[in-house]
Amino acid sequence: MGNPCGMTRANILEKSEVKGVPIYFGTGVNPVNSPAQFFVAWGKGVLEGGLIRTFNSEQADYGFLWFIDEDEALERYSLLKQI
Repeated sequence: MGNPCGMTRANILEKSEVKGVPIYFGTGVNPVNSPAQFFVAWGKGVLEGGLIRTFNSEQADYGFLWFIDEDEALERYSLLKQI
């Protein structure tokens, strides 16, 4: 089975949970002509069978953001863990 359009395999490097909400930091190949390869995702159901969406979506209880810079992604991940 291949990846559905608009999704890529998520390689989770770190996972936390804050007030029942899972938060993920990981890598993946963003195939939308972007050099972004690090992501931060949060919310229940954000990963679908180990896959993550390849675009940015940010809501209070659910989202996924792609980053080019690993330090920037880790900073966002740390911030989400504190909120």
